[in-house]
Amino acid sequence: MNRQKIILFFYLSHFLILTLGFSIQACQPSPIDESKPSLAITNVTVIDAHQGQLENMTVLIQENRILKVEKSEDLSPPESSTVINGQGKYLIPGLWDAHVHLTYDADITPAMFDLFLINGITSIRDTGGKIELVKPLKEEANNNPNTSPRVMISGPLIDGIPTVYDGNTPGRPELGVGVGTPDEARVLVRQLKNEGVDLLKAYEMLQPEVYQAVLEEAKVHGLPVTGHVPLSMDVVSASKAGLNSIEHMRNLEMSCTRDWSQLMEIRRKELANGKEETGGALRSRLHQLHRYQAIANQDPATRSEVLSALAENNTWLVPTLTILAARENRVWARPKWRADYKYLPDSVDLQWTTRSVGIADLPVDSLAVVFANWGYDMVSRLPDAGVKIMAGTDTPIAFLTPGFSLHEELRLLVKSGLTPLEVLEAATIRPAEYFNMEEELGTIEEGKLADLVLLKQNPLEDIRNSQSIDIVIKNGNLLNRETLAMMAKKLDDK
Repeated sequence: MNRQKIILFFYLSHFLILTLGFSIQACQPSPIDESKPSLAITNVTVIDAHQGQLENMTVLIQENRILKVEKSEDLSPPESSTVINGQGKYLIPGLWDAHVHLTYDADITPAMFDLFLINGITSIRDTGGKIELVKPLKEEANNNPNTSPRVMISGPLIDGIPTVYDGNTPGRPELGVGVGTPDEARVLVRQLKNEGVDLLKAYEMLQPEVYQAVLEEAKVHGLPVTGHVPLSMDVVSASKAGLNSIEHMRNLEMSCTRDWSQLMEIRRKELANGKEETGGALRSRLHQLHRYQAIANQDPATRSEVLSALAENNTWLVPTLTILAARENRVWARPKWRADYKYLPDSVDLQWTTRSVGIADLPVDSLAVVFANWGYDMVSRLPDAGVKIMAGTDTPIAFLTPGFSLHEELRLLVKSGLTPLEVLEAATIRPAEYFNMEEELGTIEEGKLADLVLLKQNPLEDIRNSQSIDIVIKNGNLLNRETLAMMAKKLDDK
């Protein structure tokens, strides 16, 4: 062997030894600190949307982190551990409701955190509220991470003029702020960034140039933008402009018709002529003007182009079928659903029950069925089109009781054709990814935050089993069945 070959062999051997050494070091288990309290869930089936279903696992938690996830035969918890036998049970990541309004009804707000946790929801995304009202709730959650859901806020709806949620119309509390120029929009975005919002929500009455300013300024400050596609714009244009996600699939039906440009021209004229109307009345009128015509004339080729654009631009959808299909799904007509109003304040319980019973026996609106079926069909097409989905509800609007309504959303997503695993992905991994938190949340892996839910039944067999909650772990803090029952009783007794 000549000198060059000897040198080459030496370096290759040295490289292999170093590589092997690093590999062995990387595979070494994280040390267990016997002096610290730990929580172990043994013999459990672990389920998350990346790993699927892993049977007979032990998950060891110390402080607020997942320390170990190993086969039960390979991991013995420290003797000092609190041990929960998970035999026959199923451990999933903590759930998200990615569309809530914490301050929509001030009477309901105090009950919402506990209602979310009781239902296994450890993180929420508030999509519209006055900053002076939602910011203290975010701070409360940050200060009490063991007993509050994680709260991400958008602040107020950034709307045009007239403003839809202006606080002056019955049923439309002051959730929005109207801006009429690009400069006003940029100033508002900077103000909200300084207030500590996690995202922005752009709304339907914005003019295209103002909408563009919101998106541009948001990008400067690293804020994702969600919202409704403005009435004056089509979905593809909004997506190309940088919209990160669309709530309720709002106005998507308009853009999926062959003649969408003609419909848009009519809509813009109506907007120009309707400046004296209230924002809410004008928006509702324009929704009704073309919605069912657009649904009746969906064009498969145009729809495919629209969904491809959403996927290419990484614009996600938050279908909120619980609100989109509310008049067809009619949760308020179910006695079991109404029974859970008892967890709301007495005044709300009475009001919701009275109103629900009053409309429970009314015939189903045929147009509501058309719109709901369009929504179910559209959701079924999203996975194959490569469009990402998050699960959200719009609670507490339309008798959607906080917490319970997310499980109804999961059911409706499966009804639309998604698999239970895809639905769990929409309620766990996707929201974490949306906020660049996927290294912290969304799956059950070593090093991640311990936000977990132990179920008595398998959600992959029936997504309704997401409600079979045995325990909830928030930030490593155990909320066992007794604690959850006490929380529910306190709300019931109020």
